[in-house]
Amino acid sequence: MENPKIKTFRRRIFDLLNPNDRFGRSSNAFNIFIVFLVLVNVLAASLETVEGLHETYGKIFSLIEIFSVLIFSIEYIFRFWSISEGRKYPTRYHFLFSFDSVVDLLAVVPFYLGYLFGVDLRALIALRLLRLLKLIRYFEPLAILATVLKTEFRAFMAAMSVLMILVFVASTGIYFFEKQAQPDVFGSIPQSMWWAIVTLTTLGYGDVVPITMAGKVFSAMITILSLGTVALPAGMLASRFSEELRKRKNSLNSHISVLAMDGTLSSSDRGILEAYREQLCLSEDDMQKLLDEREKSKVSCLLCGKERGHGE
Repeated sequence: MENPKIKTFRRRIFDLLNPNDRFGRSSNAFNIFIVFLVLVNVLAASLETVEGLHETYGKIFSLIEIFSVLIFSIEYIFRFWSISEGRKYPTRYHFLFSFDSVVDLLAVVPFYLGYLFGVDLRALIALRLLRLLKLIRYFEPLAILATVLKTEFRAFMAAMSVLMILVFVASTGIYFFEKQAQPDVFGSIPQSMWWAIVTLTTLGYGDVVPITMAGKVFSAMITILSLGTVALPAGMLASRFSEELRKRKNSLNSHISVLAMDGTLSSSDRGILEAYREQLCLSEDDMQKLLDEREKSKVSCLLCGKERGHGE
């Protein structure tokens, strides 16, 4: 049987890593510290690519990296150990292969890869900047967006596939019309893809443009076709994001209704709602608005009842 002291300590660690009413100030302070550390890391990794700054402040950048990896590693170990105290993941195994776990591992893997294989950390700058993904845990809109991408992955990939087909059609067409006039920029279909992508996304850098009449007519047709195709993935995500947010608020509101059937919300009820709110990645303001709306509706019903009573 597990030692009660160990279980209590594990629960304290879980409460520290996950904001709640019991350890509100401490856990919020810790999360703010992690967010600050992530931002410092990204800034340091960016400045480290500047040759002059790297030569002058290389030791400071190294110390920031070592300290950050130490904190991130300890955080991951304790999060993995204490995750069973929460409700989001049934077991540690489920957490190990979750998005949260992968993001936490990506925050430390570049350092250990560089140390084991003797690779300059500046060569792993792209992996180090993935630490920005850790912010998803601390910002509700990012967490909801991650859920939307996961839910709509197939539909989103279908839209992207249509876009890729259109890119291939555009690059093939412009290659056919412009290869004789501009063999240096439209000498092959892969070479023409740069123009196709820039044109379809309506960026229009103007560095590569068609000069033949047939090429210009074809470009006009492709540009018109691209207006709806390129906007499709963005519109799909925006619509699904709003729908997901509405569904989560409705779910939380239903939870409030069930717990408040006796007319009041006890401290334990509020604790349950707080845990559910965190699971839904909704802000405290969202829950407070739902509670306020419920109180207003109760007052309105009471007033209506009194009016009916006076009328009788």
